[in-house]
Amino acid sequence: MNSILFSTRRLLTLPAQSGLLSAGQQVSARRSVMSALGNVSTAYKKAKRVGRGPSSGKGKTSGRGMNGQKQKESVHPWFEGGQTPLHKTLPKIGFTNTFAQDIVKLNLGRLQEWIDKGRINPRQPITMKDLLDSRACRGIKDGVKLLADGKENFKTPINITVSRASKEAIKCIEELGGTVTTKYYNRLGLRALLHPEYFSTLPLEARPIRRRDIEYYKNAGVRGYLSKFQSEDQKATE
Repeated sequence: MNSILFSTRRLLTLPAQSGLLSAGQQVSARRSVMSALGNVSTAYKKAKRVGRGPSSGKGKTSGRGMNGQKQKESVHPWFEGGQTPLHKTLPKIGFTNTFAQDIVKLNLGRLQEWIDKGRINPRQPITMKDLLDSRACRGIKDGVKLLADGKENFKTPINITVSRASKEAIKCIEELGGTVTTKYYNRLGLRALLHPEYFSTLPLEARPIRRRDIEYYKNAGVRGYLSKFQSEDQKATE
């Protein structure tokens, strides 16, 4: 637009005696520039004027469509006109356990299947990292629990360490000459076990803090790893 205005001023002030353009050429040039100025679009947009009568198309309700609350402000979709809303009328059922852990379940039948396929080496101690790498367990967040489903097909003695284990699974493995150890891992320790490549220096192993975790891992019936330290302390005191 600035270039057009500049050329316009130049043509309007251009003397006819300059010899650059003839009089007819100057007139035609001025007409073309003036027509171009009539087609120049401005860089601003006019504000919408509302409430100025029905002929404007934005009169009365000013494009809001109605009067009242919906014209002044928005109404929440759960508003029911003042009556008791449905989410307050119905009773609350159940609760969310904030202490619940997302533990992956592993059955003996699946474990034997992975051993038969050669995806897990039963001659080496089996950890939760081995279970994750072999895809026997997926998405381990808080640990792995060993269950006894498929114990009739389990026939391989193994040495396995998991977060928790059922008594039936422990009995089945120990009858075959294997061992089961339940060990506590916090989120950081479990991440260091499953993905040690993420750490330049591995963190120290944390011991359980909650009372229920301490009691569980001190229980020799579930082969808690703290039960060994407890028996050693008892022998030392005797």
